[in-house]
Amino acid sequence: MHATVTAVDAALDELRTSASRIDRLSDRQEEVLRLLVLDLSNQQVADRLGITERTVKAHVAALMDRLGVDSRLRLAMVALFHRMSDCPCGQWS
Repeated sequence: MHATVTAVDAALDELRTSASRIDRLSDRQEEVLRLLVLDLSNQQVADRLGITERTVKAHVAALMDRLGVDSRLRLAMVALFHRMSDCPCGQWS
């Protein structure tokens, strides 16, 4: 049980560290990140923002690099963690 708790604590620390970097994103990167949380494809994000899919892929790669994560799932988790930490009592407003 202790090893599981330690692993969870480590995962939360990683999310916290990555989430602290969200404030350094450009406005466009934040828009892309918000849409990734909705589990939209690159093409769907591109259509919503009026940009090319290639540009979305570049934004996703830059987001992963800037936030220090290696997947779209982790990007979404970081965004959700960041949003939840901004809300009183950990609840969405």
